[in-house]
Amino acid sequence: METQINEEQLYQKLVVIREKREQFLQAPELQPHDCEEHKELRVRHFGRGKHYVYQCQECGWQRGQSLKRDTALEINGGVEPKLFDDSIETERDKIRQKAHEKLQTTYSEERTITSLIHGWSPESFESSYSKEQQQLEEANEKLSNLLEQFEEEFGEEKVIKSLIAQTVERKKKLYSERKEKTDRFTSEKELQHWFTTHLQEDFHIYKEVPGVHLAENTNVRIDFILYPKEHLISEGFVEEPFGVEVKYFKQEEGFTHKTSRGIWQTISYNDCLFKIKDKEFKTKFCLLFSNLSFSSETALIKNLGYEWENDQIEWSGMIHVANHARVGTLSINGDKQGLTGWGIRFAGGTYFVRSAYNDETTYRLSNSDTINKMRIGNF
Repeated sequence: METQINEEQLYQKLVVIREKREQFLQAPELQPHDCEEHKELRVRHFGRGKHYVYQCQECGWQRGQSLKRDTALEINGGVEPKLFDDSIETERDKIRQKAHEKLQTTYSEERTITSLIHGWSPESFESSYSKEQQQLEEANEKLSNLLEQFEEEFGEEKVIKSLIAQTVERKKKLYSERKEKTDRFTSEKELQHWFTTHLQEDFHIYKEVPGVHLAENTNVRIDFILYPKEHLISEGFVEEPFGVEVKYFKQEEGFTHKTSRGIWQTISYNDCLFKIKDKEFKTKFCLLFSNLSFSSETALIKNLGYEWENDQIEWSGMIHVANHARVGTLSINGDKQGLTGWGIRFAGGTYFVRSAYNDETTYRLSNSDTINKMRIGNF
C-alpha cells in the first residue's frame, strides 16, 4: 500500500512540475515581440563614422539600413538621436538565459520523477536515456540508408506512400490498444453528473440558466453558470460569473463537425445576457467541458498518419480560434473515478489551476491576461 501512495504522490508532483513549466513558458522574456513596435532612432558608431539607425528597445537589434543624417534629424524633430545602446541585447540575453535555466530545471525534475515512478535511480535513468538516444540515432541512420535505396529503385513518391501505409498500420494498432484500456465517458448526461459532483467544492453551480443572445434576440439556455467560492476569490480568481457548456464528442466519427459546432455554441454564449433570480449579467468568459477534458480521452483523438486527416491538429486549431473569443477548456487531472485537480486553460495560456499533492490542495492564479485581454478588430 505504501508503494501505491508514494507512486500517486509522484504523479501529483509530476503534474505540479508540468504546470510550473507552462508558467515559465509564459514568461514575458520568452515571448516573441514585434521590433517595429519598439524601435527608436539611434546613433551608432562603427567603421570610420557614425550611422543613424533604428534600434529595437526590446531586443537591442538594429532594424533596417542606415539613414542619411538629414533624414534622421528630420524624423527626430531636428534633435540628435541618443547613442545606440549595446547593453540592451546583453541584458536581454542574461534574462533569457535565466528563464531557459528555469525551464531546464523543470525538465530535469520531470526526468527524475519519471525514473522514480518506474523504479529506476535517476543516474541509471539518465544513462539509459542517453543510450536510448544514441541507439535511436543509429537506427534512424540505418532507416535513412534503406529509404535512399528504396528511392533509387522505385522513386520518391512510392517511398512516401509506403511510409504512410506503414505509419497508418502501426498507429491503428496503437489506437485500438489504447481504446481497449480506456474507461470512457458515453454521454453528456454522464459528463454533467461528473461535473456537478466534483466541481461543487470550488464553485457555486447554477444549471440550465436561461438567457438571450443580444445580437439576434434569440432565447438560449447554457448548461452551467459558475461563480467562484470564497477560497478561490482569495487566491485571485475573478469575482464574476462564467459559463460552462458540456459536450460529448465521439472521437471515431463526425469529430470535426461536432466539435466545431460545440465550440461555436460556447463562443455564442459570451454575447448573451443571462438571468438568475431576477439578476441579469454577461459571462466573463466561457469554458467547454467535454470528455476531451480528460487526457486519456484526448489521446483518442485521431491522428493515424493519413495526409488528409489529422483531428488532433484540427482540434488544436479550433481551440486557438476559440481563445480569441474568450472561450477556453476545463482540463481535468484525474479520470472518471475521481478528481485530483483541474485547470482553466486557453490556447493563449493557463488562467487558474487547482492541484493536490501530499494530501494538500493548492490553488494558483497563473495568467489573468487570458481572460482580461480584449480581442476585437485588429488586435
